[in-house]
Amino acid sequence: MRDTAVVLNEKAGLIADLSPATVRQAIERAFEGSGHEPVIELVPGREIVAAIDRAAASDARYVVVGGGDGSVSHAVRALAGTDKVLGVLPLGTLNLFGRDIGMPATLDAMLAAAARAEPKRLDLAAVNGRLFHSVSGLGFFAEIARAREQVRGSSLPFGRFVAVARSSVRAFLRAGVLELALEAEGERREIEAYAVLVTNNRFGSSAWDRPRLDEGVIEVHFARGREVARRIQAGVDLISGRWRDNPEIESIVTTRLTIESRRPRLWLAVDGEIRRAETPLVYEARPAAITVLVPRPAEAAA
Repeated sequence: MRDTAVVLNEKAGLIADLSPATVRQAIERAFEGSGHEPVIELVPGREIVAAIDRAAASDARYVVVGGGDGSVSHAVRALAGTDKVLGVLPLGTLNLFGRDIGMPATLDAMLAAAARAEPKRLDLAAVNGRLFHSVSGLGFFAEIARAREQVRGSSLPFGRFVAVARSSVRAFLRAGVLELALEAEGERREIEAYAVLVTNNRFGSSAWDRPRLDEGVIEVHFARGREVARRIQAGVDLISGRWRDNPEIESIVTTRLTIESRRPRLWLAVDGEIRRAETPLVYEARPAAITVLVPRPAEAAA
């Protein structure tokens, strides 16, 4: 049954050096005997949004998207609220959502897992009505996204890793202190922060992973401090996932958060993509908002 649309960014990191024929054969091999027959579309990165939209409008019951967090974020917005099921092939740099649903890291393993995965209702979050699957950030995190856009496609050796390192340095140099007012759970507080991160469900005790994607909450982390040494340490702790031990970083768990600023618009990163957003910013948890193919335990990433 041709009930599965598979859409891939042909230049996504994990398959960038493979021929289209090799990728197609790997997909067909993985889906053989699964009861699903895929319709495969490999497209350049600039065409991935249109390809996802075509798949979302097709008769396919399952839409499997291969790319980075940005491509998956667009698929989330295209499929949420429909009866279609999203599959994720984490082929990009960070792959927060794919990793947290348990997708393996190698191509053959993730294809095999996707072909036999089971549908599950998972949460999303929204900022000013815009859905996202993993994270949204202000200040330092928005500057990281801006800097990554500037070095995207780098031809340097180990380009992806160099790009991330360079973007982190540029972000630290450009990020200023934001004067904000946060309102959550009926309480309002004014803060000065140079980094704010809002997550769909909460991160674990360490690293950038979420043990659950169905808790129905959002979590906000904000880093205070003007001294350079403290900002450097907080930045390292945020990136490495050790923020819960840093007294300069606070976290709040809620279902709705309003962020006010004196500025009419702020740079905002949403699942790694940068945009200017009007203030105030209203974040909301969207429980059980989308159906996602989740690997069976035996095939999930360790």
